[in-house]
Amino acid sequence: MATYTKKLVRGSAIILFMSVFGSFLGFLARILLARNLSTTEYGLFYAVFAFVSFFLFFRDFGLNQALAKFIPGFIIKKEYNKIKTAIVSVFTVQLISTTIFGVLLYVFSDFLAAHYFKDAAASFILKVFILYVLFSMAFMLLVSILQGFQRIIVYSSAESLRSILMLGMIFFLFTKGLGIAAPTYGFAISYILVVAIFIPYFLSIFHFFSYKIVDFKNMTKKLFAFSLPVLLTSIGARAIARMDTLVLTYFVSLDQVGIYNVAMPIALLLLFFADAVSSVSLPLISELHARKDHARIKEWVRMLYKYSILISAPLLLSIFVFGDFFINLFFGEAYVAGFAALQILLVGILFLMLSRPIETTLAAIGKPQLVTKTVLISATLNLILNFVLIPQYGINGAAMATTISYFVAMALNVRSSSKFIKVQMPIFHIVKTFISAALFVVILDKLRTLFTMNPWADLILSCFIGLIAYIAIVFALRLVSIEEIKKYARLAK
Repeated sequence: MATYTKKLVRGSAIILFMSVFGSFLGFLARILLARNLSTTEYGLFYAVFAFVSFFLFFRDFGLNQALAKFIPGFIIKKEYNKIKTAIVSVFTVQLISTTIFGVLLYVFSDFLAAHYFKDAAASFILKVFILYVLFSMAFMLLVSILQGFQRIIVYSSAESLRSILMLGMIFFLFTKGLGIAAPTYGFAISYILVVAIFIPYFLSIFHFFSYKIVDFKNMTKKLFAFSLPVLLTSIGARAIARMDTLVLTYFVSLDQVGIYNVAMPIALLLLFFADAVSSVSLPLISELHARKDHARIKEWVRMLYKYSILISAPLLLSIFVFGDFFINLFFGEAYVAGFAALQILLVGILFLMLSRPIETTLAAIGKPQLVTKTVLISATLNLILNFVLIPQYGINGAAMATTISYFVAMALNVRSSSKFIKVQMPIFHIVKTFISAALFVVILDKLRTLFTMNPWADLILSCFIGLIAYIAIVFALRLVSIEEIKKYARLAK
């Protein structure tokens, strides 16, 4: 059991690192685009991307997750024919749906460009993105297969490798003066390149052509039986993530869409620790649940609550107060108009951070249907609120819709938590943490007025000194202690 736990922790740590690195590269790509495109072009690109990626759940059907789940069982039983059958089944279904979706994009590209995006250049992006739809399907299929074969380092690094290729390609194409065509081609070509890299590796670990297809129909039914609940969750999650951009594209100008698509990624960056800890905790809580160690599960949930807020609070408040400075520093003055929307979104991110530990635990103890239900309810509310608020308040309305939906999700998760996990949200601790973070922000503000170097040097030095002060305040207020850190280290063991 100890060896298994070590494997889980090490594997989760690798996934965590690569996930954070991939998110950083994605954020870097947005900065590169914002610095080389106008706000309208930037908004157009991400409006088209949001539109295309939103409908990809009709292409994937949750089958990639099903493949990753069933392959390990087939490997243990040495049922290699079934592995090939499952791969062919998923590939066939997704190739058919991808082809249909690609044809529809091509046929309606001019109509969508004229009547939805209201920019003729959208037609070109939609047509090139047909390559993205096709090769991203192949990419995600390969990643799921590698996940099933437990090639942790390889599959977890796949997205980072693609992002590196994309960044290099976009930068090169910008130097050639291609404008908005640079990210359009760069995005599509990166998927083509990474598929070409991973296919030989896949064939080296699984001799695909040495095995036969067996009982194709029943295998397809088995995969769909698992994937349909996953599909529902995916629809809800994509609705919350993309719906604001989709509705904004219809009601407001593309430059406003571009400004919003700077505010949202900055806010979502704050989830890196909550997502990282959830990634590490999910398999461990699942194991504790299997061993009926309910006391330790409660300890883990309390720890998730405590440290996700403790680490995220100073950064959240800093961006809430100095967000206009960060936007200008990274993206440019044209995007500072999204500061108010960013502040509203940060409130929603706080609610989302408080929800993540509960969602992770519910999934780990065998209650994923509750998570699905919560996601679908909040996604439906998000859709309704977007249509109500965006026509009147623009990007601030979209931010309000997202924040309210995150609050409702948190409330529903807290109710589920009190029933199935029996762990109360530590409100008093959260308040004390934000008092400490507020003191950190005050110190940071004072330090910024003292230093007169360039903005980057001022930022780094101020944050370093302010962070030391924050850690001292946290220990002084007894929010954490050395003994507690040692305790959780022993608990992890």
